[in-house]
This record gives sequence, C-alpha cells and structure tokens, in this order.
Amino acid sequence: GQPLKVWLSGIGTQFTWREKLMLAWIGPRGIVAAAISGLFALRLQEAGFAGADMLVPLTFIVILGTVIFASATARPAARWLGVADPEDRGVLIVGSNRLSRAIAAALNTQGFRTLLADGDYTGIRTARMEGLNAYFGNPVSPEADRTLDLVGIGRLFAMSRHPELNALATVRYRREFGAGNVYVLRTRRETDGAERERIASHIQGRPMFGENVSHSALLGLLEEGAKISATRLTEAFDWDAYQQRFADGGQLLFAVSPAGRLYVTGPAFDARPTADWVLIGLYKPRPEDDEAAGKQAKAAGA
Repeated sequence: GQPLKVWLSGIGTQFTWREKLMLAWIGPRGIVAAAISGLFALRLQEAGFAGADMLVPLTFIVILGTVIFASATARPAARWLGVADPEDRGVLIVGSNRLSRAIAAALNTQGFRTLLADGDYTGIRTARMEGLNAYFGNPVSPEADRTLDLVGIGRLFAMSRHPELNALATVRYRREFGAGNVYVLRTRRETDGAERERIASHIQGRPMFGENVSHSALLGLLEEGAKISATRLTEAFDWDAYQQRFADGGQLLFAVSPAGRLYVTGPAFDARPTADWVLIGLYKPRPEDDEAAGKQAKAAGA
C-alpha cells in the first residue's frame, strides 16, 4: 500500500522513480493500525475472543520493528538508488579575494566541492567567471541562512580580509559544522598587531596553516609569482624529499590522504604523509623549474 500511495501522490511532481521508491521505503507506516488497534481489541474482547488484549501491544511491536528496519536500511537504500546526499567533504569559503579563489580552484581540482560566499560583488563576479561556485551576499545574513546550499559541505574556511567578518562566520557556522571543522586565516593585524586590535581567541576558529601565517603573507607570495601546486608522494619522492625540495619560498597548505580526507596544515596537523598522499602548497617557482620550462618551450617550438 505504501508504494502505491507515494506513487499516486507523486503524480504531477518532479520526483524521479528512484526518489518515489525511497519515499515509499522510509515513509511513515502503521499510523492507521495504531489508531484502530485499540478499538478492534475492545470489540474482540466484547465478542469473547481469547487473547484479544494482546492485539494492541503486538501491533506496536510490529510497527516498531518495521520502523527500526527501515531506519537501519535507509542509508544503504539511498546509496543504492543514487539519491543519498554526498558526504560532507566540501568547504564553505568566506571571502572572494584572489587567495580565496586560488585555494577554491585547487581544492576543486582534487575533487572537493567549494562554495565562496562574500558581499564583494567584484570578487564574486570574478570567481564566477573563473568557474567557481559563489554566493553574493553576507555569509552570516538571514538570506544566507535560507538560500546557501550546504549539502555536501562540512567545513568553513574564513579567509576574508576583514577579521570581524571571519569571527562572525566562525561563530555562526561552528554550530553547523562543529568547532573542529571551522578554520580562520588570520590577517596581518591579528598576527602582528597590538592586542587591542586582535579578535578574542575563544570566538575564532582553528588557525589555518600556522599561528603566524597571515592572509597578507600568502597573498604576497601570489603577487610575487608563487602558484598553488599539488604533488603526489611516491616511494621515491617521499615526505622527507618533499620537505627538502620545498624547504623555503612558500607554504604547505593542505594534505589529502589516499582515502580522500582533507587535512589543513597548522598546529593540529601531526600526520606523516606517505606514498599516495597529495600535498598542496603555495610555492615560488624554483630556478631549475623555470629552466626546465624554458627547455620544453624551445623543444615545442622547434
């Protein structure tokens, strides 16, 4: 009866047959039985049927069993039907400045969904022209609460140039994503300024990339020609070799495990990457890299 009810009520809607089947599987059941079982039990007792007093508890046991079974199998069924929400691997990035856009693009390349949110129209327009998913508006506004699509997003990177907005965003989204998944990239004023100019630590998120790494410092690297690159470790080119190669001239930003988990570098990053980890960093071109690129260009033009 449940599939038929869902199918009939879904006529004229945009639900696919998979979604209708999922609704039929998890939809409420046993309401009518629960409502009338008491009446039936009373009438059966009056008619002299033995064991009629067991009808109500048996009805509720059956209802409870079907509900537990449907709940336990809901996620596997949703995955099998292809209607399950994606895992919360995505990132909400507050800010649409050049650094925010570069990091969003790098994470997209690694398969992580990103959503930029900012009230700066120029930055949002540029982000959209670069093919990035972006929301124009204050990320802590009532409209953002209603319209931001956070399906599949489980982290916040507060990377605005405005520390007050970053603090508001961390407070707002801490209850959405959990305190351990809310990060903030500090501004120069917060890392080097006087104490009276800083945001209180208890309303900030986890520091991105290190206690003393600032937005201005990373943006300066970009302006000096540094680029965000991803490097996959191998048995030959391991973590030690990576650190030696990129010992200076940049900043390690993220690490992605072979299982696809994203790690933000900083005080809490204590993993030791091994083969098949992907390391994402912002580094200036090395002289030998420029030399190799020049040779390739000459070879291509020959």
